Amino acid sequence: MISRIDDISQEIDFRSPTVALHTLGCRLNQYETEAIRERFVARGFLVVPFTEKADVYVVNTCTVTNKADSRARQVLRRAVRLAPDATIVATGCYAQTNAEELLNIEGVDLVLGNAEKGDLVDIVLSREHASSPKSYVTRRSEIRTFDDRLDVTAFENRTRATLKIQDGCDQFCSFCIIPWARGRHRSRPLKDILKQAKTFLDSGYKEIVLSGVHLGEYGSDLKDSIDLIQVIEHILSIPELPRLRLSSIWPTDVTDDLIRLMQQHAPRFCRYLHLAVQHGDNEILRSMKRTYTIEETSSLLEKLTKKVPDICIGADIMVGFPGETDSHFQRMVDFLDRSPFAYFHVFTYSRRDHTRAAQMPNQVDLKAAQERSREIRALSERKTHDYNARFKETQVEVLAEERNDNGQLIGRTDRFMKVEWVGEDHSINSFVTLKVEDTDHQGASGVLCTPEAGKKFL
Repeated sequence: MISRIDDISQEIDFRSPTVALHTLGCRLNQYETEAIRERFVARGFLVVPFTEKADVYVVNTCTVTNKADSRARQVLRRAVRLAPDATIVATGCYAQTNAEELLNIEGVDLVLGNAEKGDLVDIVLSREHASSPKSYVTRRSEIRTFDDRLDVTAFENRTRATLKIQDGCDQFCSFCIIPWARGRHRSRPLKDILKQAKTFLDSGYKEIVLSGVHLGEYGSDLKDSIDLIQVIEHILSIPELPRLRLSSIWPTDVTDDLIRLMQQHAPRFCRYLHLAVQHGDNEILRSMKRTYTIEETSSLLEKLTKKVPDICIGADIMVGFPGETDSHFQRMVDFLDRSPFAYFHVFTYSRRDHTRAAQMPNQVDLKAAQERSREIRALSERKTHDYNARFKETQVEVLAEERNDNGQLIGRTDRFMKVEWVGEDHSINSFVTLKVEDTDHQGASGVLCTPEAGKKFL
């Protein structure tokens, strides 16, 4: 016989509320989504895949290109179709810069700016289901301090942790919407950085990646005269730290002190830099409002490769900037081809409201820009292939991260080369030594080494 309590339990839904989260864009967005996820979990929510029905959907948007905007709208509409009665929330950079456009998407309930991410869960829980769509967006000029409400304790299914130490930008490059989307430059206090780093290490992470919009500006807004170099030194002083890596940085921010630290602490301080180069022609760089020349970047690259042998150097590259002629583009190709880059992240210029470049004459035809993008991507594949080939028949230390679709383990060296091999699950989130047997433009394949393997360790 079924009890009355059982009868009631069949009539009442006792399940936990559910939330699905989707992230578009940069490491900072990924970091902030994790913080939002943790806050939902702390309030009793069950996190489900974005492809499943949920009570709440949160889309953390990007607006760096028109394509990013379009992708955000697609994801939001998908959530509305999947669960029309759910609460649909748009946040992030697109929400910050064009809230009205997102509010006009049928089914979107809340649009929250970047400064509102710390309050997102409370806003969702306080919203009446029947209320009309609403936006909460703090103006850029009012965002003056680092938001300490978005600490993260863990990243789902990852072996490396992103540590956000800086936000915003005051540079206002002529093509870039980020200062409008992220607000003024602001730095995270050192004590909070170290606290977060130790939390990650206590949670078992083997690699920490320092991230920000403009890392090199770290500390310029603080009263205690601290800079990025000092942050790195403090983190490296933590004995439990296996690996530290930097995310994107301007060429002008790679100082002799930074190179010295990389020399002294490699491979613990990863022999890897991703430079926000953007272009390979001085006239275009000036039009972009960048603060360096190709000659200065070339000198830096020469110094890096001399002092940190086999360092992996990547670069952000933009094609199709207003006024970019065939000659400008060819000079960039020549510069990139002769320089010791290992890969490029290629962006086709996208016209952004609020930016100076949006009003410039001689906008480049989209088809021409896309063809130039394909050419740089092909060059990137060749550069990566050549770089990875250096490590064939050598021993490398790899942080095992996960198992791929082919059933092999994959991981990264401190130089960020991806390696796959046959191994056991217990190796995940630990360091292994591999002999590299083959390489291509995607990475390398290897086998587990024994101490007597006798090959050069790089």
